[in-house]
Amino acid sequence: MIFKKVIYVLCVSAYVMNGCQTTKKTATIPQTDSSTVKPSTPVAAISAPDSVPVWAPRKGNYNPERTKKNDLLHTKLEVSFDWQKQYLNGIATLTFKPYFYPQNTLELDAKGFDIKSINLFDPASKSLNPLQFTYDKRIITIQLNKTYKRTENYQIQITYTAKPNELPAGGSEAITSDKGLYFINPLGTEPNKPQQIWTQGETEANSAWFPTIDSPNERTTQEMYITVDTAFTTLSNGTFVYSRTNRDGTKTDYWKQDKPHAPYLFMMAIGKFAVVNDEWKGMPVDYYVEPAYAPYAKDIFGRTPEMIEFFSTKLNYKFPWEKYAQVVVRDFVSGAMENTTAVTFMEAVQSDKRQLLDDHWDGIIAHELFHHWFGDLVTTESWANLPLNESFANYAEYLWAEYKYGKEQADYLGQIEVEQYFAESENKQEPLIRYRYLDKEDMFDSHSYAKGGRILHMLRKYVGDEAFFEALHQYLKKNEFTDVEIHNLRLAFEEVTGEDLNWFFNQWFMSAGHPDLAINHTYTNGKIQLDVKQLQDSTYTPIYKLPIKVVVWANGQKTLHDITITQASQAIELPAATKPDLVLFDAESQLLGKIYHPKSSQELAFQYYNGPTYLSRYQAIAGLTHVLEEAEEDSLVNKAQSMDNLAEKVAADALKDSFWGIRQLAIKSFEKSSGAQGEAIDNKIQEMALKDPRSYVRAEAMNALLNREKNYIDVFKQGLQDSSYTVLATSLFAYFNSGAPDAAQQVEKFKDYKNTDVMFTVAYFYAEAGDSAAYSWFVNKLTTTSSQVQAQLLQFFAPYLLRLDESKQTEGLKEIEKMATESQDFQVKLGAYQALGLFADREDVKEMRKRIRENEKDEKLKNIYNMIP
Repeated sequence: MIFKKVIYVLCVSAYVMNGCQTTKKTATIPQTDSSTVKPSTPVAAISAPDSVPVWAPRKGNYNPERTKKNDLLHTKLEVSFDWQKQYLNGIATLTFKPYFYPQNTLELDAKGFDIKSINLFDPASKSLNPLQFTYDKRIITIQLNKTYKRTENYQIQITYTAKPNELPAGGSEAITSDKGLYFINPLGTEPNKPQQIWTQGETEANSAWFPTIDSPNERTTQEMYITVDTAFTTLSNGTFVYSRTNRDGTKTDYWKQDKPHAPYLFMMAIGKFAVVNDEWKGMPVDYYVEPAYAPYAKDIFGRTPEMIEFFSTKLNYKFPWEKYAQVVVRDFVSGAMENTTAVTFMEAVQSDKRQLLDDHWDGIIAHELFHHWFGDLVTTESWANLPLNESFANYAEYLWAEYKYGKEQADYLGQIEVEQYFAESENKQEPLIRYRYLDKEDMFDSHSYAKGGRILHMLRKYVGDEAFFEALHQYLKKNEFTDVEIHNLRLAFEEVTGEDLNWFFNQWFMSAGHPDLAINHTYTNGKIQLDVKQLQDSTYTPIYKLPIKVVVWANGQKTLHDITITQASQAIELPAATKPDLVLFDAESQLLGKIYHPKSSQELAFQYYNGPTYLSRYQAIAGLTHVLEEAEEDSLVNKAQSMDNLAEKVAADALKDSFWGIRQLAIKSFEKSSGAQGEAIDNKIQEMALKDPRSYVRAEAMNALLNREKNYIDVFKQGLQDSSYTVLATSLFAYFNSGAPDAAQQVEKFKDYKNTDVMFTVAYFYAEAGDSAAYSWFVNKLTTTSSQVQAQLLQFFAPYLLRLDESKQTEGLKEIEKMATESQDFQVKLGAYQALGLFADREDVKEMRKRIRENEKDEKLKNIYNMIP
C-alpha cells in the first residue's frame, strides 16, 4: 500500500505560490552534518521533571496477531451488482479445516450484510444443509454440524447482499475510507467520469463485500465469478480463465488464483478500460487505463518488465505469481494498493507524454511490485508488524532508482524519506514494530514507510550488499506463503552473517526515536580528538550503538576510519600527520539521525569539492547557503561586499554541478541576491531558466529571477513555451507577478489545461483578480476533477469568493456545503468545512457548518470539525 497521497498526490507547483512541490520530487535541506543546524536540546533539559514530550510513544492495549482457529483454505465468490442501490449480491463458498484444536463453530468477518442463507455444502452431492448462526452485522458465528478435526475439511456456502454505502463511515489519513467496495458514478450522471466498481481491502475492509477471516495471518486460494454488463472489462487476482455470455445479456468473467494469499489482497476492478498488453519472459504484464490514456500506458508503466527482472535477480527469487496487472481507477482512497497480481493506482498516475517530462511514476510502481515478495508472498502476521511489508516496499523505490538512474538520484530519494520521518518525529516517535498502537490505521505513517526504508538501508550498509541480499533471499524462501513477525527477519540475517543482531533490531525496530548527535573535533600533536555526544532523551529513546565511517582529509591524503559509538558521551582519537582539511562524520551519509558538526566555510567548501556522496555535497552547499543568507542580512555591510566570497564561489560552481538536485539548491542560495558576482550570476541563472536539461532546475531558476530587482518578463514569457508543465506553471506565475499588461490574456490560454500545476496557477490568478467571470471555471473544475484536485482547489475558491458580491458568495458557499455533505472523500469534506471558515461571521454559514457537523457520519471527521473554530 502506498498511503502516498502524502507522497505522490500533486499539489501546487514547487515554485508557484508557496513553493509547494510533491515530496516525490523535492527535498528540504537536511538537518544533518551542517554547521548551520543547532543540536536539539534534550527534552529533559527544557521540560518539567514529570512532563511528557508531545512526541512520546502513546501506549494502547497490546495488539497480538489474531488467534487461528479455522484455516480458510479456498474462497469461491460469485458476485453481481445492483448499480442503482450500489449493492453486491454474492454467493461465497468457503473451504476450511481446523488449525490444530477440534472446532464446532466458525466465526467469519462480514460487515453490514443481509444474510439470506448459510449452508453446509457437500461438494460430492452438491447438496446444501442449513446451519444455525447468529449475526451482529460484524461477525457471523456459525454452529457447524459436528466437531471437525484438523484432518477434516468442510465447506460453507453463504448467500448474501453487501451494502457498503450503509456502513458507518470510517477511514484514516492514509486510507480515507474503509467500506471495501466502491461504485463510481453508478448511475452515469456525473459528467466526465467513467462508471466503475473497484475494491480496496487493506486493512480489514474486504469483509465489507465478502465473508472471510479478514486478518493478515490468514491465507486462501481463490476463484472469482464476476457478472457484469458486456460493455465492462473486469480484473481480479490470478489468471483470467474464461468469459461466459448469459441469457440476460450480461457476461460472467472467471478469474482463478491457485497460490494462497491474505484476504485483504483480494480485488476486483470493473470499468470500460483499455487494456495494453506487455510481458516478462512470457508472463502477461497488462496495463488497464482509461481509453484516452492507452497511447501513454507504456510510457507510464512500460518499465515494469525490467523492474520484475531486476527484483527477481536482486533477490535471487523469481517473481512468484501467475501474472502482473496494473489498473488505474477513479477516486481511489489511497495512493496505490498491492493486490496480488492486480495492483490498483490512483488516477493521478495517468499521465500524457508532456506530464512525464517532469517526472515518472517509477517509485510508486516499484513500491507495489516489490510488495509481491514482501507483503503478498511473505505477509506480516499482524498490523503491528506492518513495516515488514511497507519498509521493504519503500526501500524498493531506492533500489530501483539506484539501479536505473544512479546512486545520486537514489540518495536524493532517500534524503526525502529522512526528512519525512524527521517532520513526523516532531509530534510522534514510536517503535517501528508497535504492538500497542491505538488504532491499526495509525501504523500507516512515516515510521512504517520512510523510517523503515532508511533502517533497511543502514542494515544493508552494516552487513554489506552480498550478505544483505542473501539474507533477504533466505527470508523469502524460508517464509514463502506464510505470515511472519520481525524476529523472522532478524533470524534470517543472523543465519547469513553469523552475528547476533539483537542490538540492531532492538534499537531500530523495537525502540522509538533516533540519535541526535553533537560532534566536535580538535587537532593536537598528530591526533584528532573526535568528541561525540548523544543528546536524545534517553527516557524514551535508547543510547545507540552506531557503527560509523569517518573520513579524514589531511595533507592531500584521504583516510577512512571505522568507529563504533556506544556511549552517551565518547571521545575517539584518530591519527593525522597534519591538521585536517576536513573530518567527515558518517562518510557514507547512511545514518538515520540528526548530526550537528560545526564546520568553517573553508571546511564546507572542501567538503563540496571532495565529498564522496551526493548528500555530503548537498550538506556542504546547505551550510554555505546559510553563510550567504547571514551575509545578505547584515545591513551594516555594503551589499556588493555582503556575500562571503568563498561561499559564493562554491555556490557559483555548484550551478554547474552534474546532479540536478545540487544545481537546484545552488540556485536557491542566490534567491535573494547575486552577491559580488552580480550580473554574471544573474546571466547564468537566466541561462539555466531556459536551457537546463532538468525541468525542476529551470523552474527554480524562473522563481529566482522573479525575486530580482531587474524585471525578467521576457524570460518568463519564453517559459510559457516550455515543454514542461512545471516550468510553464512557474513561468506563468512569474509573468503575471511581473506586472505584465497582458497577464489576463495569457492566463486565459491555459485555463483548460488539465495539468494540476497549471490549473492551480490559474486558480491563484483568478483568486487574486476576483473576476466574477471566473466563477463558472471554478465550479466546473470542482465538479469534474478528481477528489485530490478538488481538495486543493477549495483553497483557492474560498478566497476567490471573498472578492465577489454577496449574492455570488452565497451561491458559491452552497456549492462548498454540497461538497462537504455529498463528497465521499475525507480530504474534500474537511477542505470544504475549513473553506467555510473564511465566512464564519455570516449567520447562514454558521448554520451550514452546524448542519455539516450534525449530519456527518464519520466520527473522526466529526471530531476534527468540533476542534475547528
